[in-house]
Amino acid sequence: MRNLYARSVFFVKDAERSLRYYTETLGFSLNWNHQEQGRPYVFQVSLFGFELILNQTESGTEERAGHGRVFIGLDHDQTREFRRYLGNKNIETTITVWGNRTLVMRDLDENELFIWLPEDEWEGFEAKGGA
Repeated sequence: MRNLYARSVFFVKDAERSLRYYTETLGFSLNWNHQEQGRPYVFQVSLFGFELILNQTESGTEERAGHGRVFIGLDHDQTREFRRYLGNKNIETTITVWGNRTLVMRDLDENELFIWLPEDEWEGFEAKGGA
């Protein structure tokens, strides 16, 4: 069997607002956008090969917004470019411990992107905009 092609889905309260945030603030590329009544409803964005689907909440799913978390592990050869990306975009991050030190980016609904850097890549790295 070939490798499975899988993506995470984050539920969001306002898909149009989230689309702007992911593309304009975080710098993700828009891959596709399913609209309903002329507004984004379900869409996919990507960054450095990572793909994420965002889905507008509706009756029955409204409590799911903000409960998503995805884990992204960086290799040594990816860290420099990722740090440059964070600095260029002035992206707010926090640091938490989730087994090891973990860099956290949160979207407007508090969905979380947990990013692990190799242990020796943390030197001089500080969170921006949060504790």
